[in-house]
Amino acid sequence: MVCGLWTVYTCDFIMKILVVTVNWLGDCVMTLPVFKALKEKFPEARVGVMAVPRVKDLFLNNPYIDEVITFDEKTVHRQLTAKLNFIRELRAAKYDTVYLIHRSFTRAVVCMAAGIGKRIGFKRKKTSWIITDPVTEPDRNIHRSDRYLFLLRKSGVPVKDSIPSLTVSDQSGIKAEKYLEPFKKKYRKLVAVNPAANWRQKRWPLTGFISLISELCGRGSAVFLIGTLKEKKIADQIIAAVPEGVYDLCGKTGLPELAALLKGMDCLISADSGPAHLGAALGLPVLVLFGPTDPAITGPRGRKVKIIQNSVPCKIPCYDLSCKDNICMQGISPEQVLAAMEEMIGHG
Repeated sequence: MVCGLWTVYTCDFIMKILVVTVNWLGDCVMTLPVFKALKEKFPEARVGVMAVPRVKDLFLNNPYIDEVITFDEKTVHRQLTAKLNFIRELRAAKYDTVYLIHRSFTRAVVCMAAGIGKRIGFKRKKTSWIITDPVTEPDRNIHRSDRYLFLLRKSGVPVKDSIPSLTVSDQSGIKAEKYLEPFKKKYRKLVAVNPAANWRQKRWPLTGFISLISELCGRGSAVFLIGTLKEKKIADQIIAAVPEGVYDLCGKTGLPELAALLKGMDCLISADSGPAHLGAALGLPVLVLFGPTDPAITGPRGRKVKIIQNSVPCKIPCYDLSCKDNICMQGISPEQVLAAMEEMIGHG
């Protein structure tokens, strides 16, 4: 049942637990083990998630999530009256406990105002009067997923599996299979490529992608470029250089459709970006090109993930957005990527 901004599954459970999640796709994928752990600890509980619109679909069709609540303090809920209406709706949902994975002060206040009695979050001076069960933050150098799970462990919830897992709905799966069927008949391999990242220093040079994709297409592969509509310019440049065997999906799919399409691919090649985490959670072989960021902190977790990162004299992680030589990404060669792909899925 869908009520306005709420996707609701009506069931009566002993307790109700809300998870206030983070804003970005990759980070949200890393929170997925949280919901599994909560359901394993409290199998009769009703578990909900509060998410921003751009990632809400990630949590649909998840067997460990009963309710998806959309909250957007930058647009829909920006005005005070909208926030008050949201608080009333949240209060009516009668959650007992909230895990504040997101560090947002506003969301913490909203949960308190909505009458959620037990509020578990990391200990911060700003929210010390809001959090009822504060947890001292772990070392910042631990993996982001372990950071989220740390909050659960400290509250008495054991975690058996820290590998994110994602399922595709039957409807999305059937549509994707129908779309990919003619490509599977025509090409030896179907390779998804995410040529963008949320900041320039994490992007592999366009010349590297063009050289790699040319080789892949020459060996009988179809390459599908994925990303947002904003990243279509990058896709256009690649297709202009390699017109045969390359297909542009940038901005043409929502999250459920993208996940279903990735599930049907043989491999995904990506920078340290959301789609890499998505592919890993689907069980897809994923090659991730790392430069300024540290895979020990933000690397996708999956059983078929391979990291490519060269040694550089810089301190990693590096968040110098003014860096111009970008040797960490410039130093990765198409030959390296191709060799890693051959090792994973065979493409000789």
